[in-house]
Amino acid sequence: MNKILLSVTALCIIGTGLAYSHTDATGIVKERMDAMEDMGDKSKIVANMFKGKTEFNAAALSDAADTFVQHGTSMSALFPDTDASRTGSKTEALPKIWDEWREFTTMVEDFISSSEALQATIKGTEDIGTLKKAFFKTTKNCSSCHKRFRKPKD
Repeated sequence: MNKILLSVTALCIIGTGLAYSHTDATGIVKERMDAMEDMGDKSKIVANMFKGKTEFNAAALSDAADTFVQHGTSMSALFPDTDASRTGSKTEALPKIWDEWREFTTMVEDFISSSEALQATIKGTEDIGTLKKAFFKTTKNCSSCHKRFRKPKD
């Protein structure tokens, strides 16, 4: 579980830097960065709850899961195979997204599935441990995709 907490903490730190790096982005690159930032913000709120930094709030967890599903279902469309998408201002996307499109979309589908499973878990239990596990499984999909398809942070 400590590895998961470290992964979420890293995502939160990365998310904090995203707001700054997105200021010059435009077009489809800005759209996908905004979606990622929204998911990162929601993840940070929930991660802080599960780390005991803030009080648990079921509505915030549900909101995060809904946001993950919403953005997840539009994620592939945010990466069209165009010059603007591949090389647009401030893009952090690696060319391998388009070179390995099937793998990328499979990872997006896995993220959507785990996000939907998180929604179902939220509806089915109030057990914090079970909710925490479902949340971290979802965010692990985020970090796996970022490791493979996003430029490393300096």
